[in-house]
Amino acid sequence: MIKNVLRDLGLAPKEIDVYMVALELGAQAASVIARKVKIPRNTTRFLLDKLVERGFVKKSTKANTQLYTPEEPKNLINQLERQRVDLNATVDRKIAELRTVMAELETHYRPQGTRPKVTFYEGDEGLMKVYEDTLTSSETLRSFASFDSMHGILPEYFKTYFERRAENKIHIRSIHPDTPLAVESVKQDKKVDRESRLIPASRYSFTPEVQLYDGKLSITSLKERLGIIIESREIYDAMAVAFELAWQEATRLDPRTSKKKGKS
Repeated sequence: MIKNVLRDLGLAPKEIDVYMVALELGAQAASVIARKVKIPRNTTRFLLDKLVERGFVKKSTKANTQLYTPEEPKNLINQLERQRVDLNATVDRKIAELRTVMAELETHYRPQGTRPKVTFYEGDEGLMKVYEDTLTSSETLRSFASFDSMHGILPEYFKTYFERRAENKIHIRSIHPDTPLAVESVKQDKKVDRESRLIPASRYSFTPEVQLYDGKLSITSLKERLGIIIESREIYDAMAVAFELAWQEATRLDPRTSKKKGKS
């Protein structure tokens, strides 16, 4: 049992033999321990010096003779506890150092090289994961969304989602078909940090929501309980251009913005 524990502590079989003899004999010269353990003196001295480095044995000199004295066994636990404290401190320091460069590291991160990453989510839990990911955005969200398709689906979740997005100071620009529900909903734009555009539902009707943020494209079909996140800078850039074109046209079509232009 003792040898198994010492082996787990990193000692080799011959080191264990030398250590056990040192425990029995107390302070002794390497030659005395060598005779007892039946290992050549030079080899024994080498093994003893390794035990000194690991803290199992102490070395001293008396009358020009080097003596090897085993540490009191309970001190081994104290040594391990000190090592644990030192290791924790080292790990904490490394974590702190990593945090200082994390933002820069993230800019270089390219999962799976340059290939797009596509993740599918299903069910209510999957949909919520897609929306939760949008709350990590470091930029303004750009969205095509239908209030009608969201109505009645995940009501408790959306009750807090819009508020949390505003609390996180994530602004959103969104384009919506101008259904009666949409006309009422956009009255809350200021409260939820949103800038919206309404387009004629008779000509431009859609139900899935598409959001653009941080090099990602998320698509959620609330009716089909399906969500997709595509991570691709090329696709994101192309869709961002498409959104800006749509935003310009939506601004022209939205009766609220056209009225403002007419007044000016």
